[in-house]
Amino acid sequence: MQGKTATSNSGDTVQARMNLPAIAFIGGGNMARSLIGGLIGNGVPVARLSVSEPSPDLRDALARDFGVAVYADNNDAARSADALLLAVKPQVMKTVCTGLRATAQVRKPMLISIAAGIRIDQLDAWLGGDMPIVRCMPNTPARNPRAP
Repeated sequence: MQGKTATSNSGDTVQARMNLPAIAFIGGGNMARSLIGGLIGNGVPVARLSVSEPSPDLRDALARDFGVAVYADNNDAARSADALLLAVKPQVMKTVCTGLRATAQVRKPMLISIAAGIRIDQLDAWLGGDMPIVRCMPNTPARNPRAP
């Protein structure tokens, strides 16, 4: 329709939803799956989400189940992201972050870590410094917006 803006069931315009930040999930395990499901269930367009995951089987499942773009390489997912959600095990976080350093320093995305026991100063140092970083600890019911 000319002169009209399409709206979603929640009343948001489709254009407004497409202006949401692009989020790249680094790691596609259970917690990432829950968060992706919750975001999509709350109207975030799949076009705004991507996931890097080293396991081909998990990548295939993520693409099939959610329709998100999937990558084997973390930097490929991160290259056009406005936010990186670091959803990897604490024991590999340093390796993952140092591998993302060059991309993160060029793009300066917001970094969100859901890894237990990893401090903001560690993340900042591993990623080259001067990064906006948030640490949080979600839980798997995040996938269901009606979960208690």
